[in-house]
Formats: sequence, structure tokens, C-alpha cells
Amino acid sequence: MPLLFRYNRHFQRIFFVLVILAGLYGWSYATTHWSFDLSLFDITRFTDQTDWMETIAALLEQAIQLFLALTSRS
Repeated sequence: MPLLFRYNRHFQRIFFVLVILAGLYGWSYATTHWSFDLSLFDITRFTDQTDWMETIAALLEQAIQLFLALTSRS
């Protein structure tokens, strides 16, 4: 039978608050330092006869371009 350890609730609360604060800091950093053009996602050309493989490939290509734009130094 595994041993169950009792942790202090104060430590759990402190770590919970630290995780929330780290998430808020990451969100604020991302919104202030990273901006991208929403026109990269052009979905106006989709029709009923669109080939799904080409559509998925185009979306993946746009996602890669977005990743490269976000991670490059400009």
C-alpha cells in the first residue's frame, strides 16, 4: 500500500497562488511582446468543393508561418 503524505495546506495555497501568478505573468508578457497579423488566417476561399487534404496542409503551413513570425527577432 502506498504511503500517503499529509502536506501543509499553507504550502498548497502558496504554490497555487504562484502558479496563478506565473500564468498571469506569462499572459501579460505574451500580449505585450507578441503581436501577429490576423490576416494570416484567410478562410474566405473555402467552398463546398474544397479538398480537405489541401485545406489541412494550408492551415498547417499558416500555423508554421505564425510560429516562425512569433519566434523570430524583428
